[in-house]
This record gives sequence, C-alpha cells and structure tokens, in this order.
Amino acid sequence: MRSIRLSLMVYFLILLALGLGAVSLAFYARTQQLQKELVKARGNLLQVEHAAARESELKKIDNLLEGQAKYLAGHAEFQYKESRTQIDVLASVGMLNAGLNPSLYPFLAPLWYGVGERPPIPLAWRLRRILSSQVRFDEQGLAADPSVTEYFQINTSLGSVWRSRSMGSHTFDVSQEVLDGIPLLEAKFDNLELEPGIRTRRVTWKVPVSQVKFLPRSQFRPGSPRDQPPAGRLGNGDAAGNRPARGQMPPEGAGSNRQANGDSGVRTTPALLIQCAADIKHREAILADLNEKLETDLAELQVNSAANLSELRNRLLLISLATFVATVVGGIGLVRFGLSPLRRLSEAVSQVSAKDFILPLDERRLPRELRPIVERLTETLKLLERAFDREKQAAADISHELRTPLAALLMTLEVGLRKNRSPEEYREMLAECHAAGRQMSQLVERLLALARLDAGVDTLRPQNLDASHLVEQCASLVRPLADARGLEIQVKRNGSILCRTDPNKLREVVTNLLHNAIEYNRPQGRVEVSVKQENGELDLEVRDTGIGIAPGAFPHLFERFYRADPSRHADGLHAGLGLAIVKGYLDLMAGSITVESKEGEGTTFHVRLPVSPAARKVG
Repeated sequence: MRSIRLSLMVYFLILLALGLGAVSLAFYARTQQLQKELVKARGNLLQVEHAAARESELKKIDNLLEGQAKYLAGHAEFQYKESRTQIDVLASVGMLNAGLNPSLYPFLAPLWYGVGERPPIPLAWRLRRILSSQVRFDEQGLAADPSVTEYFQINTSLGSVWRSRSMGSHTFDVSQEVLDGIPLLEAKFDNLELEPGIRTRRVTWKVPVSQVKFLPRSQFRPGSPRDQPPAGRLGNGDAAGNRPARGQMPPEGAGSNRQANGDSGVRTTPALLIQCAADIKHREAILADLNEKLETDLAELQVNSAANLSELRNRLLLISLATFVATVVGGIGLVRFGLSPLRRLSEAVSQVSAKDFILPLDERRLPRELRPIVERLTETLKLLERAFDREKQAAADISHELRTPLAALLMTLEVGLRKNRSPEEYREMLAECHAAGRQMSQLVERLLALARLDAGVDTLRPQNLDASHLVEQCASLVRPLADARGLEIQVKRNGSILCRTDPNKLREVVTNLLHNAIEYNRPQGRVEVSVKQENGELDLEVRDTGIGIAPGAFPHLFERFYRADPSRHADGLHAGLGLAIVKGYLDLMAGSITVESKEGEGTTFHVRLPVSPAARKVG
C-alpha cells in the first residue's frame, strides 16, 4: 500500500512538473512573440522619429537659406529705391545749376530726361537703370547662423554681380538665358560642390525690383502717386496690379519691354537673382549623429528585449520551482487532511471483528462523498454477519445431523456388547449400524459437494443424453418411497428430449426436487413431473399437493440447513442441504429455478436449462 501511495505521488509530481513546464513554455513563447512585435513596433517608431528628425534637419538649413535669400532681396530692393531717389534729386539739382553753368547740361540732361512724366529717352532710361541697379552690401550681420558658412551671390538682369567675401574665387555661373528662364518668387534648392571637399546646399530666388511708370500727359491726374504700379506691370502682377503668388509664373508677356496694347510708357526695372549656399558639413555631421543614435537605439532596444526575455525566463523558472515546491508541500498537507476521513474509516473498519460487525463510526462527521461507501460497508458487514451466523448455524446443524446417527450407532454397538447374542441379533445390529453409517456418508457427501461448489473446483462433465429417460429413471428410484407414504408419482413427457449436459448433476437436481416433494406432501397426495423442450431450453416442472411454503420462507429456501418445517426430523436426505445443492448445480449448468407455492395447496418448482449450455464456473 505504501509503495502504491509512493508511486501515485511520483506520478502526480511528474504530471505537475510537465504541466508547469508546458504552461511556462507556452507563456514564454507567447511573450517572446509579443516582445518581437513590440520591438518591431518600437523600431518602426524610432525609424519614423529618425526620419522626422532628419527631415527637420534638412528643412532647417533650407529655411535658413530661404530666409537669407529673402533678406538679401529686401535689402537689394531697398538699395535700388534709395539709389533711384538719389539720382532723381541729383538730376533735379543739377539741372537747376545748369542754368548758371550751361556747360553741365550735356552731362545732366540724360538723368533729367529719365524723370518726370515725359516719354523717356531710351539712352537716358538705360543710363538710369545701370546707375540704379548696382548692388553693394555691408556683410556684417548677414550670416544668420554663425556655425554655418554661407556663400551669397546676387545677379541682376543687367549683368552686375555681387559676391560675398566667403565666395573667394568661386562663382555661381548664371547665363542670361538661364536667368530669364527662372520663374519669379519661387525658391529652387539643389546641392552644389564648390570644390572637392566643400559640398553646399544652395537656394535660388529671383525677385523683380521696383518699377517706374512714365505716364502720358493725357493720363496725368493730380494727386496720383508717382510710384504706384500701373495696370499691366510686366513681370510683377496682373492687369489689376495684384502681385503673383509665390511659385506662380508671371502672366504671359511679362518680361517684355512694352505692353501688348502698345503703351510705350511702361518700363521694368532689373530683376535680381539671389543665390545663397551653405556648407552642409555641419548638417552631415548632425545627420551622422542621428544615424548613429538610431543604430544605438535599435541595438539598445534589442539588448533590452533580450534582457527582458532573460529576466522572464528566470522568473518563470523561479515561479515554477516555487509553485512545484508549494504544491508538493501543500499537496501533502491537503492530502493528509483530505484523507483523514478515510483514515478514521480505516481505523473503524480495523475494529470490526468476528464477534462484533458494527462499524464504530459517526456518519455525520464524514464527507458526503464517503457516506455511500460507509453505507455499503455497513450493508456488507451485515451480510458478513449473517454469513457468519449461517456458518455457525451450519456447524451446529452439521453437528446435530451427525450426532443423531452417531448416537444411534454407538448405542447399538453398546447394546450389542453388553452380552452375547445370537447371530441373527448381531446381524440386525450390524444392519442398524450400516444404516447409520450410510446416513452419515450421504450427509458428508452433500457437504463435500457444497464445499466444492464454494471453492469453484467442481466442473461439468457434459454428455449427450435423453432428458426424458433420465427423469423417468429418477421417478422410478423414488417411487418406493412415495408408495410407502401413499403418494402417486406421474411423469409427463413428450417423446425424447436430447440435450448435452452433466447427467450426474441433472440426476441430483431431479432426485432432490422429488425427495423434497415427497417429504413435504400430504398422505394420499400426488407428485407430478413434466419435462419438455421449449425455445431451445429444457423445461422441467415438479408439482406437489403438499403443505405449501409460507411467504416468509421464500428468501431462505436455498440456504443451507434451512427447512421450511423445522419440526420435521432430518433423516439424512433432508437435512436442509438438498435445495442448496440444486441451486449450486443449476448455476454451474447455466440454468435457473423458480418457485411458486400457496400454503395448504402445494408447491411447484420450475427449472429451465439450456439444451447445450456452456459450462459456467461458480465461485
């Protein structure tokens, strides 16, 4: 029992370990998959953040260059307006002085003819444009970001160029065709290598400078602003004077020296092409730092993921071990506590003895699951008690049954030994002793038959026989006994009934039933025996007209040493063993027996036996 408990405990521990391992592996695999997805998602997020930072860094220098270009364009336009005002003032003052000194008139007249409302002279107009389109800057404070080296160049449509000192001997080559083809107010970015090792980012920005309108006298209106842009100004707006949006191409015809309607009074000032470039070495260093930071973050993400998985493995191992140990310790305690009712039940069963079959146990203290077991145990103990009582009673009955013939035998022998007798008297005494010995022998034979049935060693010896003939032989055997009691025996049969069974056991069954019918019959009564074959079975009935059986005796009819009428004295053949042997033999031959009886009317025993049965061993 102890080895069984140990084996069950080991089996349980193995199952527990396998279960914990399977759960831990499944949880780890799922967590590993989720961790991979998380690492992938975080990696994508880092990639997006890196792309955004890279785009921001790229936009940063572009915005700086675009702002610088607009700043330079504003300064250039302001410079043009200032130079034009100075030329106008110089021309007006010079012409006044020309009245005092006529020799200055040839030099100041071109400038004077470029002012006012008269139609301009082309040569005077061109001279004014050349003088007013020279661009010069003070480079102090132009650099928007001291950490970035910037290169500036401004080209005009008249061919003048201004370069920053940082340009040195370098130049941004721009032809007149390229200059005319560049759209106004639209920033163009590109990468340019000034020389090997100096890579720059450049923006190109083309803007028109202020325009001057010479109106005919017929269109002069007092109070109208002189510098107001006229309708249809070339390269700078539409017919309503609106400026084009940034990146929008000028209206068709912009850039021509005259309007399509032939108005010869409209002239345009030179356009300015501002080119600003910045060394991208600093930007490339920042981008390299961003790439390095991205790689570092991705590597750190992988390292953290591996560390988290390693920590998870360690925790799962620790939790599994702790759970295993706690389950073992707690399981032992719980099993002991849960099995305590069984232990109490075992102790109570151990107190049961052959003298006391009462189970000393309070069922109310037991769990509900054990109560059916206790009830079955109680019933089994009651059956055992009754079996022990039957055994005790059987021993007493055997002693009683054997004591009578033994007492008769001894008494006969004692009487015969008291004095000398004649041979006839000795012969009579020996006959009585022989009858007593025969009675004891028959009783012992019946007891041995029951013992063999109980031990399961009695087997069938089937033979082919005629059941009708065997029943007739049995009736003839007991007929003298029936005649002595004034009884009539009738055998009803329907021809031969061939079957295969043990003839000795079948003969014992029929003989016992006939002896029982004769023993418990009334004087001048009748015993009827019928045998037939029905549905592949041997059908045998033994009916008598005797005293019948009380209803309370039916459960005990086939018990050993039981007699329905205990007042009758046993004669060896009817010691209460006949029906027990009948029941045992029929069970062995796979047959059955039923009883029908009414008190005062008689009893019928109905036997059904397979014609060719398979032997059944009774234990």
